[in-house]
Amino acid sequence: MFSILPCTCSSFCQADSTCDRRPRFQAHLDVQHPRIHRSIEACASHLGAMVVAMTTWAREQDLTNADLTVLTIEPPPQENRPRRQSHSGRVQTNGFIFSTIHLDESGRPANAPSWPG
Repeated sequence: MFSILPCTCSSFCQADSTCDRRPRFQAHLDVQHPRIHRSIEACASHLGAMVVAMTTWAREQDLTNADLTVLTIEPPPQENRPRRQSHSGRVQTNGFIFSTIHLDESGRPANAPSWPG
């Protein structure tokens, strides 16, 4: 069963500071110990970069047994501003869970192939 979840998001993609597109996805990194909750929004073009950035950050912080939940979100209303400005406001929107990626004891996605390095 899918359920619509209320959430808030920024007006622009956060995965690339030069991107003027509206976000379509939101990722939440939840760690139980130490208690950490972090989120970021991205447009469809930067979805992969967003997931890689969040999992890399978690691994660099030695965070393990965490969940990275990706929501598809209803994009915020189109703004009248033609380009990104230093506006940090957040708007209410809706989303639903698209995927949940569990980061195992190594800080890598569970069942992911082992990469050198």
